[in-house]
Amino acid sequence: MIDFRLYAITDRHQCAPTPLTDVISELLDAGVTAIQLREKDLDDTELLQLAQLIAELCRNYEAKLFINTNTQIALEVGATGVHLPANAKSVDTIKAQTTDHFYIGCSVHCFNAAEKRKAEGADFVTYSPIYPTASKPGYGPAVGVWRLTQLAEQVKLPIFALGGITPVRVAECLEAGAFGVAVMSGMMSPTDAGEQARHYLDTLR
Repeated sequence: MIDFRLYAITDRHQCAPTPLTDVISELLDAGVTAIQLREKDLDDTELLQLAQLIAELCRNYEAKLFINTNTQIALEVGATGVHLPANAKSVDTIKAQTTDHFYIGCSVHCFNAAEKRKAEGADFVTYSPIYPTASKPGYGPAVGVWRLTQLAEQVKLPIFALGGITPVRVAECLEAGAFGVAVMSGMMSPTDAGEQARHYLDTLR
């Protein structure tokens, strides 16, 4: 069951020089209950080491941890699930190898992809980029809130709006039918990650 509305996505480069583990501690302290570890430039050994540290933090706070792409590491560290990029293998392939309690989120950028992931058995999707954002330069122009509304009407899955989501834009996304919001740049701050997270959580309450 997807019971979180704020989905924090990591980027240790954005929060440098503050260690990512410190930033995640701040987010968890502020009340964030779902983290996606998305550090695509790490090799498996480095990712496993970082994932073990963050998994322990999340367990201490009873927060959910999703590992981007790497199902094996997600299982190894006892993560809640895995988050698949748009071009990843099918959800049902992973579902066949895991338990009912292993959740799978998927990144989508169009209606057809969202429908396909739903049919495969995804538990939720992130839809992006809703607004123009420097974090998603390779995914074309912003889709806009009106497309989010259309997607939410057609695809009956929890949809997290992603891309350029600031606290003041949260209400607009929820009104458009988003289940919640996914945020990277807005919270991967070297100085005030916890404070930023509180702003998002306040608007989601």
